[in-house]
Amino acid sequence: MKYRNIMNISLSQIQIFLKCCQYLNYSRVAEEYNFTPSMVSKTIKNLEELLGIPLFIRKYHCLELTPAGRELERGWENISQTLVDSVARAFAIQEQLSAHIRIGILETTRFCADYITMKLEDSLPDSVIKNIQWERRDMHQLPRSLEEDQVDLIITWSGELPYLDTRISGWKKIFDSPDAVFIPRGHELCEKKLSSFADCRPYSFITLSPASYPHYYEYLENLCRDYGFSPLLSTLCGSTDSARYNLSMGKGIYVAPSLLCADWETEDIQKWELPGESRSGLIVAWRKKDLTPALERIIEIITNK
Repeated sequence: MKYRNIMNISLSQIQIFLKCCQYLNYSRVAEEYNFTPSMVSKTIKNLEELLGIPLFIRKYHCLELTPAGRELERGWENISQTLVDSVARAFAIQEQLSAHIRIGILETTRFCADYITMKLEDSLPDSVIKNIQWERRDMHQLPRSLEEDQVDLIITWSGELPYLDTRISGWKKIFDSPDAVFIPRGHELCEKKLSSFADCRPYSFITLSPASYPHYYEYLENLCRDYGFSPLLSTLCGSTDSARYNLSMGKGIYVAPSLLCADWETEDIQKWELPGESRSGLIVAWRKKDLTPALERIIEIITNK
């Protein structure tokens, strides 16, 4: 191929050539790039050898473009501008993508999502709201999605704090939630009036799989232990959706923070809130190294009582 050497031409050679076309003086080009005039001269000489054509006529303290050099100047100016324009467009696209804020939120209930979006819409301009991307996920997926940079913030149950605290996250409480027992209609407990969580001792519980949700299982065990018993387990579920389905099928009773499962109470499921202090609630968590002013503002809004 006649022009096989052109693939060896570097961008820096093109830039230096165009500057030489502009100044017609090696010393001025060298001053701009903090080179020596001999380095500039050598660059142009190497370029001419690669192309096999003379680009400049050397005169005393001055350069003059050859006709071939003048043609290259016209063509390479377009290449240079195309490069600059494409890089500028790439940066613009990246800045636009970076403007999106990805928030992962519990899929357990609409209440949490509605609560958070209402607070943000009351305090942020529409231009910011439209750049928020909501991603509803199962409870055990949220911390991992934050750790793997799939989202910028997560809104999740405070029971996940042991996982978050040992990894990469900062967190702040949004609200406390009383614990509650969710009871399927037709269950024996529906006919009784619960006076204490201890009344649940004889009955079996639906629980999330300890392998996938170790913190939920600890939460259930600790709650039962405080009331003097260990839970009887009827069904281990691999997701909160599965727990809700098994609850609706009457496979047992289920314990969860009341507000985090607010819309689980239906004609088929009765909710009884435990009296006393809340053991858990809703939190927002983030990667400490990636905290930006925009994220700080969102955190401030949703954690402000």
